[in-house]
Amino acid sequence: MIQGTLLLLWLGLLVADGTPIGRTLRRILVEAPARWCNRWSRGEVVLVLGFVAAAIAIVWVMETEGAVVFGMMAPEAIAWASMFEIGTLVDVALTTVTVFTAPRVRGLRHWVTARFARRLPRARRTRRAARPAANDDGEGPAFAVAA
Repeated sequence: MIQGTLLLLWLGLLVADGTPIGRTLRRILVEAPARWCNRWSRGEVVLVLGFVAAAIAIVWVMETEGAVVFGMMAPEAIAWASMFEIGTLVDVALTTVTVFTAPRVRGLRHWVTARFARRLPRARRTRRAARPAANDDGEGPAFAVAA
């Protein structure tokens, strides 16, 4: 029922693109959710994905009882996450890991190139033949000026 309604609204959005109803549908179905999603930070998205992964794991492992347990746990977990600003903490953790990992990756790359570059034979460098200058040694100025 709900899928059919959403499909009809989507079809109406496509068909009535330039009309006042089409603009209203676009404002309600496209622009409002886009504004709402634009307010989310990276940490909040990671947190939501973590909760979804935990829910899937609980339901997959415990089947029907897992759905009941997750149903009882979800309100407290969401309240806990909003109370402690977990999204910000996840952002800080990701930034910290990135900052401390980047120099090590760079150092590892330099170590690998220094270690294995010695074992590979180097290609010989060849000099290219010097080309003569491309200037015109003709007599007189380059452009004849009529007097």
